[in-house]
Amino acid sequence: MATFRTESAPGRLLRRPARAAGALLLLLVAAMIASTPLHGSDELHIRLLDVGQGDAMILHQPGGCTALIDAGPLITGHLVTGRLTEMGVDTLDLVIITHPHLDHFGGLFDLLPRIKTKRLYDNGLANNKWEYFDDYRALRHAQPYEVAARGNEIQCGAVQIEVLYPYPNQNPEDNLNSTSLAMMIRFGAFRLLHMGDLAGDGAAEFLRIPFDLEADVIKIAHHGAADAASRELLERVSPDLALISTAADNRIGSPDSAVLARLEGMDITVLRTDQSGDITLHVRHGSYAVNPEQ
Repeated sequence: MATFRTESAPGRLLRRPARAAGALLLLLVAAMIASTPLHGSDELHIRLLDVGQGDAMILHQPGGCTALIDAGPLITGHLVTGRLTEMGVDTLDLVIITHPHLDHFGGLFDLLPRIKTKRLYDNGLANNKWEYFDDYRALRHAQPYEVAARGNEIQCGAVQIEVLYPYPNQNPEDNLNSTSLAMMIRFGAFRLLHMGDLAGDGAAEFLRIPFDLEADVIKIAHHGAADAASRELLERVSPDLALISTAADNRIGSPDSAVLARLEGMDITVLRTDQSGDITLHVRHGSYAVNPEQ
């Protein structure tokens, strides 16, 4: 299983406990995946961007894949474009928008005119109550576009993205956070569970599905709000590290104090963009280093 260290705490190395004996087959499969030659570099750089009260994550495997999960809000879209430009990226292999809230898709209005996108995915639902959604809908249909739902697997270089939720053909009247995409991101033996903004009733339904949710890292849903990161979810994921994308003094009061206490009580390290800025994970050969300053 993966290990990690933080550059802000030199020499600290956390190791995940072995899986239960009943999961031996999964360990063997993970070992086989880890030993398989990669398409592109053997490194994956994951950057959770500090975009204020919103979400944006870059996955970059040099020579293999560059993907963006959510694009941040309208006001900080230029930061997402700027980070990609600094990395020398002029083409994204794919963009995934987890759900149609402006703090997740707004940055595309700055990004897409400047950086080519080979394919855009979202959950296919509408948001007729929010301004700019009609503009977003026009923008997405100007790109190669697909709806993503449970059962889809997206391969990008050596990065595997398994869509765990929602089910296909969701009720368009459902709460948008309850129908957010949730995905397992794999790179060799490394696993990151990206929860989008999946919270409330949708999060409860998600937990009724018999997934193997164990992962090294979890991207906490809904900026760490009170309806995210239940004890049951955290016990099933058993992560070493939790990432929270949020802004200081935001209108929903995230991250919620009870969520933070739960994470601390379960000995899960927490990194937040409102405290650390951009958070970068460097994944290689089944281990990962975390440097919140890069």
